[in-house]
Amino acid sequence: MEKEFLEYDTLRNNAIKLADKIWNEDFIPDVIYVLLRGGAYLGNVISEVFKTRIAGRRPVYYAAVAARSYTGVGTAGGVRIEGWTYNPEHLREGDRVLLVDDIFDSGNTINAVGEKILSMGIPREDLKIAVHDYKVKEYCDNQTGHPVQPDYWCRIHRIARPEDDNWIHYLSHELIGLSPDEKERYYYQTDPSLRGLLD
Repeated sequence: MEKEFLEYDTLRNNAIKLADKIWNEDFIPDVIYVLLRGGAYLGNVISEVFKTRIAGRRPVYYAAVAARSYTGVGTAGGVRIEGWTYNPEHLREGDRVLLVDDIFDSGNTINAVGEKILSMGIPREDLKIAVHDYKVKEYCDNQTGHPVQPDYWCRIHRIARPEDDNWIHYLSHELIGLSPDEKERYYYQTDPSLRGLLD
């Protein structure tokens, strides 16, 4: 599987632009949930943009949920929701929720978390999904069968065949699955003091 390495400053700058888009569409969340761990960096930046724009008016709660389905590069497992820092049972009618992750690939993780939020009485129009990368796998229909799809994204990838898919490696937070050459190129060349720390 091909890999794309995404620099952390690209992710940061795209997150600022994404937050601006959400703001300009007048979706001001009451709660931002980030999916740990992939959504944390993107969600942190989006949260900061909202904090600067509504400072002193009202809070936007920032919370995390530990949910995962990947077991390795290109390998998905069953979704496990392991904990919430703000229990969705505290959500109230009228609350607007922004759910943030780095990528929508199979859609399994976002849908498991999204369905839990919807089950608390939050209507779909008050739950928005923001991701950096939105993979639309045109060769299969299991992804499009999910009721929760991204509302906002930085990049969309239309994938016609399985062999056209790639692995996006986020240099902001991922270390799993790196070859020795990738460690050399993306880590050790820029900071030789890291050599040996990733082995």
